[in-house]
Amino acid sequence: MANRSCTGPALRRYIEQRSRPAFSRLAEDGRGLPAVHDFFAALIEARCSGAYARWGCMVSNAHAGGENGDPGIRAALDRHHAELREALRTALTAGVAKGQLQPGTDPGAAADLLALLAYGVNLRSRSGADAGELTTTVTGVLDALGAA
Repeated sequence: MANRSCTGPALRRYIEQRSRPAFSRLAEDGRGLPAVHDFFAALIEARCSGAYARWGCMVSNAHAGGENGDPGIRAALDRHHAELREALRTALTAGVAKGQLQPGTDPGAAADLLALLAYGVNLRSRSGADAGELTTTVTGVLDALGAA
């Protein structure tokens, strides 16, 4: 139990200091699909290089760990997911307005897909996937969303 009591404040601080600024940059960028590409490029770089390479993301780790049964942590994870999804949806909506996405693409559904992809990048990087492999996957998904 003591570990969970420490995890909640640490998780909230991590979200406030790491996730929210990235989400704000993405949502406020206005470039559409290029902003989404840059978001994923920064995510991959953060997860695959530097002092914290291969640690994964505290949020993704909490999703996969036993602490997610704690109602406070679960609520923080749900808010984080909603904020991630909304930032992606905002960027994709800009992309629709600029003609960057396939006709008929639903920005909300595409945001759901990309949010899951972000969690996958975090988890795969923790298990040793290299930046090139992750970039290839992300590029394939973004290319599929983009207008031909």
